[in-house]
Amino acid sequence: MSSGASRAGAPGAPRVSRSGPASAARPRRTAPRSQPREPEPITLTGRSLILIALIVVALAALVPTLNTYVAQRQELSALETQVSQQQKQVDDLEKEVARWEDPAFVAAQARERLLFAMPGETQYRLADTSGKDVPRTEAEVAASQRAQGDWFSTLWSSVEAANRLTPDDLPDPDDSTTEDADG
Repeated sequence: MSSGASRAGAPGAPRVSRSGPASAARPRRTAPRSQPREPEPITLTGRSLILIALIVVALAALVPTLNTYVAQRQELSALETQVSQQQKQVDDLEKEVARWEDPAFVAAQARERLLFAMPGETQYRLADTSGKDVPRTEAEVAASQRAQGDWFSTLWSSVEAANRLTPDDLPDPDDSTTEDADG
């Protein structure tokens, strides 16, 4: 018989089925559960050593350069901030100069700061019992309070002043004996 007669599907050949219970009857091959393997040690080849050496050299060259770059960027940012602040100050000063070029502003400042008066005007200054000028507006009151400082510094200075005695604060011993003799 020829080789074709032994093939499956040839007339008279036994029919062999490849699917079905025969494949299920075979036991499955599973790996036996054993203790976990130890990891293999890392081996360094010549190429990996050269690569690591190149990375180290590159880092050694780049880190100082990068540090310099970051420091210069920070310095540049600080200088830009300083320039913007100074530009704002220049703008404010230019506005102040423009205000002083106005004759009405100059006259108002002369009246307020130097107590000048126009010819024919009479000025009145109010003073309290201590001889200090009485503030004329709420803004002047707020400015004088700001000039005095915080409440706690005022309190502390009054405590310190209370501890300091001057000869005027002490009673005169001669005056007390004459009062006792009279009474």
